[in-house]
Amino acid sequence: KQFKHLNFIQQVIYLFRDNKAHKAFLNGMELRKRGIDTPEPIACVETKEGPWLKETFYICEETALKSIESQTDRPDWNKELASAFALYAAKLHNRGVLHNDLNDTNVLYEKLPDGSYRFSVIDINRMKFYSEGMVIPDKECIENLTRFTGRLDLFEYVVREYAKTRSIDDEEWIAKAVEQKKRHDRRWYRRKRLLHPIKYSKKNRKRHIY
Repeated sequence: KQFKHLNFIQQVIYLFRDNKAHKAFLNGMELRKRGIDTPEPIACVETKEGPWLKETFYICEETALKSIESQTDRPDWNKELASAFALYAAKLHNRGVLHNDLNDTNVLYEKLPDGSYRFSVIDINRMKFYSEGMVIPDKECIENLTRFTGRLDLFEYVVREYAKTRSIDDEEWIAKAVEQKKRHDRRWYRRKRLLHPIKYSKKNRKRHIY
């Protein structure tokens, strides 16, 4: 993956911190260490002019897996796959992993001969890792899941399946998760409308918020 051309401010920032390609490489190594599938990291490549970073690339193993978007971004979304994803999300959180862009284009899958699903994550430069033994707060787990889909019906289904996996039998918890999702989507929509007023106009709102 080639990351976007860096502006001057970003070039200054990356004098003092890891760039996105380097973060993706390190995160890929950490994910695999924790037993989370991601295409095997191979290298990160940087080009510079003097001290200034110009281009960055993250190189990883090629994968033939498909994103789950094709199965979730439709009216008859795949409940079996959604349940399997909920189990997978719980696995990520139980292992102290927050993928900060956990949307349905960044989760790849394949159905195995025994009927189970294998998942893999990509676009991994934005991650947060908790130390072994630490428990991720519920609010962070729910906020992490809100990015998965714009569909409220799908989100509620996934959250219910997720709650079962983590032995949470509490309708009040489910209701709080749904409200948190609604707030997230309103903030997301307002931000997008400021940046892209025509595409995200009130006329087109239902295309983006369900």
